[in-house]
Amino acid sequence: MNIVVKELVFGGHLLALGTASIGASSSILIGQHPTIDLLIVLYLFTYGAYSQNRSLEIGQDILTNPSRSSYLWSRRQYLPLITGGCFILGHLLAALRNFNFFAALFIPLTLSYLYSTSSKKLMPFLGVRNLKESLIVKNITISFGYALVPVLVGLYFEQVSTQLTLFAVFVFLRLLVNTIFFDLRDLEGDSAFGIKTIPTVEGRTRTYLLLWVVDGASALFVLLAVVLGLLPGFLMVTLVLFVYSSVYRYLAQKPNANMNLICDVVADGEYILWAPVIFLASLL
Repeated sequence: MNIVVKELVFGGHLLALGTASIGASSSILIGQHPTIDLLIVLYLFTYGAYSQNRSLEIGQDILTNPSRSSYLWSRRQYLPLITGGCFILGHLLAALRNFNFFAALFIPLTLSYLYSTSSKKLMPFLGVRNLKESLIVKNITISFGYALVPVLVGLYFEQVSTQLTLFAVFVFLRLLVNTIFFDLRDLEGDSAFGIKTIPTVEGRTRTYLLLWVVDGASALFVLLAVVLGLLPGFLMVTLVLFVYSSVYRYLAQKPNANMNLICDVVADGEYILWAPVIFLASLL
């Protein structure tokens, strides 16, 4: 893997580009052209959250993804600075747009902090030191964070709508598939650190079955919403995502499957495809 690909994948840029793509898709849904500053804000917040999480979990990450840990190790002391810089710059850009967009960004900022940072002060409220330690809550937190993107786009354009709310539900279901699938890759490390996830509690077979159910629910949700006239017909193109994720899950169950490649490139790469696919479908 050359240095550019390593930086794109291990550096967190693929994830950040995926979030920007979801934002662009949300803009297209309401008939708006995604602006550069909107995409940059979404990129910065995802990259900042990724850097924060990696800086705090780089030791644990050695067990599940040694290649990523070894690549990031040399910059570990800079990751907190990168995190702060991304969030500050993102908020400054948002403040130039409108107050509601600026204020709403404190929600993903708070979620990122609660997800990555351990604190005994959370014990009385959550029963755990951070959101990662609670079964399923980890997956819901990440999925909810991404599901905020269509809402943020609506606030940016001052055009919050039922369509964006429904699209947020779809984003939530798609990300739920992604986060549970990633837990399968991290099964060994999570077990070693005593972290409760669906795979560590239910095992691989039941987890894959659950993934089929959630994945199918995302496809059925879009199908029903389009049939009922709640979402535009061009969003039917997103049904191909069900096929996409079904294929990489099938490949993941093969002997000697490269789970790091499947997770970090194929699964995370799905979201980058959203904007171009949805844009082309909207033209038909």
